[in-house]
Amino acid sequence: MTTTRDSALQFGVYLPNVAWVTPPTPEELATYAIEAEQGGFDSVWVEDRLLHGEIEMLEAITTLTFVAARTSKISLGTSVLLLNLRNPLSLAKSLSTLDYLSNGRLIIGASLGGRLFEYAAAGVSMRTRVTRFNNAIQFLRTAWGEEQPSRPDLLTVPMLPRPVQSHIPMWLGGRVEAALGRAGIIGDGWLASSTTTPEAFRKGWETVSAHAAAAGRDPSQLMPAKFCYIHVDDSTERALSRLETTLPKYYSAPYDAANLAIYGPPERCIEQAARFLDAGVRTLIFATVTPDRAQLERVAQEILPALRVRGALLK
Repeated sequence: MTTTRDSALQFGVYLPNVAWVTPPTPEELATYAIEAEQGGFDSVWVEDRLLHGEIEMLEAITTLTFVAARTSKISLGTSVLLLNLRNPLSLAKSLSTLDYLSNGRLIIGASLGGRLFEYAAAGVSMRTRVTRFNNAIQFLRTAWGEEQPSRPDLLTVPMLPRPVQSHIPMWLGGRVEAALGRAGIIGDGWLASSTTTPEAFRKGWETVSAHAAAAGRDPSQLMPAKFCYIHVDDSTERALSRLETTLPKYYSAPYDAANLAIYGPPERCIEQAARFLDAGVRTLIFATVTPDRAQLERVAQEILPALRVRGALLK
């Protein structure tokens, strides 16, 4: 299956479900989502980790369901959902319910993901993770009535109610050849990680498109998407310092913010973001490293308008 790709650029922003300092209060989380919608973002996104050990994080699907009740039009995305760590049947029900309650606003970004200790805690073998991932995607689409069961015994009872969307888009993550192949063959798009440079994105998207074409699919119907960290500050040095001192908390390792993130004064951020648009990104998702809504406002007011103009010139 494919989904029609809108030619217009789309811009998203992460919700603060990752507690860089402390988790947001329910009202802070709702306000962040409401202001993102009012500020012109097309989508809000959440990280997904069931266990981390060093940083607090709100569960992805629950967070989006909560936010869905406080917003009306903004799309709701996972970046990226760890399908393998969840039971496919209960996951299918949770996601279809979220799409139903949000009136069809769900986008699923998914990947193999997860750390060894998360797989172990979930009772899932990493040796079978590729097969499990592919089967999970097939199960979800079958449960939602998007595909016919591949086996008569796969689902003998329909899952009702159906999602509002006749086909919930699934953008698959990963950057190795096999992952890019999955994105092109069974995905509705490719969701590249924050460590993907513009040059790597261009090459990766070419690979995704080639796999799609070889499978008889139209690459133009798939979504080229990417998320990147951003910190807007009139001081380039101060912005970089904020990223460099914050991001290792999540990755539990050094993070090359100087070469991978977007940071500094608005003009510099616009040029850095434009490199991804020039490389073929059509949904660009920003992730701040603070729940401070001042950052959200700066991106919305000082970055997005210029990028939308840039996008109009790319058509």
